[in-house]
Amino acid sequence: MRKSVAGFTALSTVIFLAVGMFSLTRAEATYSYMNYFNRQNNTVTFELLEEARQSGPTAVASLYGNGEKQFKPHPALETFPSGSVFVYRSANLYGGQTAARNNTAVVVFAERSFRGKDEALGFLTKLGLIEQINSVTGSIILITPADPRVGFIKTDLKNYYTLHGALFTQKASERTNKGITYYSDAEYCGAHGKVYFIGIEGGATFINNYIAPGRHDCIGLCAGLMLIGGEMEASVKVSKYVPAYILNGSKTAVEQYRKVNGTDAYRVENGVEVFYNQLVPLRRVMVARNEQPKLSTYIADAFHNLFLEAERVSVIRSMTQETVNTPPYLNYVTAPEISRYALCNRNAIVNGVTANGRLHVSFHQEEIFNDLKTKYDQYLQTWYEFIPKDVLDGTADRGSVPVILALHGTGDDPLMFVDEIGLLEVAGREKLAVIAPFEEELVIVHEGARVAMGVPVSEGILVKALPRLIDHVLKKYPALDASRVYATGYSLGGGSTYRAIYGGMEKIAAAVPMAGMHDDMFYFSTPEEDARLRKIGMPVMILTATFDLGFNQEEGRLTDNTLKLLRNFALVNRIQLADVRDFSANPMIGYSADRMDVTTLAGEWRNFLWSFKNDEGMPILSMSCTENLTHALYPNYGEIAWNFMKHFARDSKTGKLLYTPH
Repeated sequence: MRKSVAGFTALSTVIFLAVGMFSLTRAEATYSYMNYFNRQNNTVTFELLEEARQSGPTAVASLYGNGEKQFKPHPALETFPSGSVFVYRSANLYGGQTAARNNTAVVVFAERSFRGKDEALGFLTKLGLIEQINSVTGSIILITPADPRVGFIKTDLKNYYTLHGALFTQKASERTNKGITYYSDAEYCGAHGKVYFIGIEGGATFINNYIAPGRHDCIGLCAGLMLIGGEMEASVKVSKYVPAYILNGSKTAVEQYRKVNGTDAYRVENGVEVFYNQLVPLRRVMVARNEQPKLSTYIADAFHNLFLEAERVSVIRSMTQETVNTPPYLNYVTAPEISRYALCNRNAIVNGVTANGRLHVSFHQEEIFNDLKTKYDQYLQTWYEFIPKDVLDGTADRGSVPVILALHGTGDDPLMFVDEIGLLEVAGREKLAVIAPFEEELVIVHEGARVAMGVPVSEGILVKALPRLIDHVLKKYPALDASRVYATGYSLGGGSTYRAIYGGMEKIAAAVPMAGMHDDMFYFSTPEEDARLRKIGMPVMILTATFDLGFNQEEGRLTDNTLKLLRNFALVNRIQLADVRDFSANPMIGYSADRMDVTTLAGEWRNFLWSFKNDEGMPILSMSCTENLTHALYPNYGEIAWNFMKHFARDSKTGKLLYTPH
């Protein structure tokens, strides 16, 4: 009899749903889309907002995952002041699945009017913003006052709340008795966590006096802010920390942004003062003064040394950037004292290379694994490679660069996953290679309804295909280190991580399954597989959070599924755990650990880390749990995973596990 260790039940021809039981035949299946793509294949466009709204539904309808969806412009913008907002879209934007979260958006507030689109486009070009946004892929939203004669006023603030909610809330929709209709605006020209503001003179004053102190925490949804000139009222208090670059701004503005960011250190770089928070250096204020500045030079400095180093990731509620309570379109939830959009490090991809210049990013779609197919003719076909430059050009030493297999969750895009889980930033800093395959979603059609049934390549496929993908990249890039191959994944990717472990246990030095504790992710190992794993050992860190799948909020402890996984990996790693859990003596986890660490992530979230040693004294098993975070990607998870995995290596010839404490 097969027993559950960490896994995912194979897809059966008999599937149980809340509506009952039905049988599936091959004829009833709509095969999941192969040939995954996450780009819009658009040319450069420059439109008024009202034009962009009309263009959006048709443009996004054909993108990956959107084939059977209905789209329309966001109704909240139907009465938006015409002629006041311009939208620039760079070529080949990201889109489909959740790929639009890869786009960068710069919102420019300019207190002036333009005689037409040509003049507005010339204005952005002179500022150097067209060149900058083209290099990273995204959009520029140029906002002018509804009434240029009076400038920005409180009415413009209400308008902006509505605009922000429509453009930066991915996958917003409405449900009627005819089904679900999705709003196209955010995917067509918006973004999510990579949203930045630039205020110029009166536009800077508008940000300072209206947006920054706004009760809807709009500034807390902004990942970086540039203020050129402008004033700030003495009574204003900025509502949330935000990285800021201030050129010729008021003394009050400098003081208020320093205060909200908690700056306690100072340096000068190339004539620019940098005030920063020593605990969280991203919370910084850069101050420059020049009586006759060349704006494009300073904007480029802010873009590359502030914007491209920071992003926001939703950690309380997923997929939203709501800003105002305007039923039924927007559903604002009051932000807590700590930001629900965490400020995190970003390693931006600029013209195909990460900002630090170390990683070249490439998209691959190949047929080399098509001999491993599910009964629905699906196979591992698509992946991203993030490869250090010296690995590509052959100057890196043979076997010198570690590699991480990164496995995304249901509905996620692999590029977005690597970024938002923090692996892109870690890999760039540590010079690691990352391989991120796309895992197909199977869609079954039953009685006219589409039912998502998970990832069919896990139907006996991933456990075979993932080790082959590892072998492929090791052969392709001799500089990669076969003794330091690691695997990690989130949610469904956590379930895929278990498959990587059991399929390639002799190849993988350590693994970190994240949020993969749900029954649907269970993997059923054989006694022979367990015996092989017990013989060589497998360093594993299980990662979750207190509002994620692995935690029981009512009882204030890890779920039984999570503890079952912990116990099973303790068995294969020769770790003795008590027969009975004691949550009084060992809160949250129930078992006595060899070590427990409590730290604070990014100055906000407490992280609990328990470590267990095997009979050789090696801390081979860990459990990580972070307070308050929901089932969502969080960039510090990548750091937590790497800090565990980096200590382990596996002799690629003998399979022996090696541990380096420091």
